[in-house]
Amino acid sequence: MTRGTRYVVLGGVGLLAAGLAAGLAAWVTSGLPALLLAQGRPDELRYVPADATIVSFANVREVMDSELRERLRERESETEGPREFEARTGIDIDRDVDRIVAGLVPAGRDDADAIAVLAGRFDVGRIESIAIAAGGIRITHGGQTLILIERSGDDPENENAALTFLDPGVLAIGSESLVRQAIDGSADGADTNDGLMDLLEHVDAGSTAWTVGRLDAADGSAWLPDQLQSQVTQVSAFAVGGQVNGGVRGRLTAEAADETTSQSLRDLLQGFLALGRLQAAQRPELAGLFDALQLTAEGRMVTLSFDLPADTLLELLPAPGARGDGVP
Repeated sequence: MTRGTRYVVLGGVGLLAAGLAAGLAAWVTSGLPALLLAQGRPDELRYVPADATIVSFANVREVMDSELRERLRERESETEGPREFEARTGIDIDRDVDRIVAGLVPAGRDDADAIAVLAGRFDVGRIESIAIAAGGIRITHGGQTLILIERSGDDPENENAALTFLDPGVLAIGSESLVRQAIDGSADGADTNDGLMDLLEHVDAGSTAWTVGRLDAADGSAWLPDQLQSQVTQVSAFAVGGQVNGGVRGRLTAEAADETTSQSLRDLLQGFLALGRLQAAQRPELAGLFDALQLTAEGRMVTLSFDLPADTLLELLPAPGARGDGVP
């Protein structure tokens, strides 16, 4: 999958995650998996390859029914992200999606393949029609309809993106190879990767969503941009999870390569928090944010816990009707 195609696929996952977990007006479109905040192993994990190095899950229905989401919904206009996303994909996040699972598989330097599996209630005809109208090509694989979004550029190694309905109410979108694996049932399932799933011990039971990742495997972080890769080479693994209800509560745990690196990471984060608290003295809206963060370290593990009430989160968002550049 090309960098641009990967950004489209992962950006779509990020777009969903942003609207589900926080409803932030920015509607994330970055090339990295978004910060999905849920404890448990959903059945859809069987469609994610066991060699995935990053896996995310979100209980969308719980998030959409949460008090925080209701308060955020009051701030949204009908022309903001959710309606635009529905027009482009045929998916109404509020109504259609129950769960989302996403996985990322390294595919050499500066590249990675991704798959996202959404469970819910979907208008198959509408979604397929929108994909075809956007340039998709309908083919058949394993007796199922597969819609390909053809690769861009002249490099024959650039992989197509694809989408298909694996079962009634189960939609997969991602790189063509991973979607074909999901149809064939040839993926072992990420839940068989004990090294990855063991990281769930750092996610609180009852969480609404989680992301776990291992970066110390071969090519585990090779797909990251150079400027980011250089900053994570000493981090072996991470886990982030949390609960979304009246606010967002959870923790981010990073496993360092050794105890010396762990100490350096803790010192770096302590400096960042100290600087943030100094700035909060001049910007009162930031005070609640930094008061809600707590840093601890033990052995190779560094943990940043957070408990962000809805009021704190809402203070950090632009006022309703304000433009992204801060100009009303």
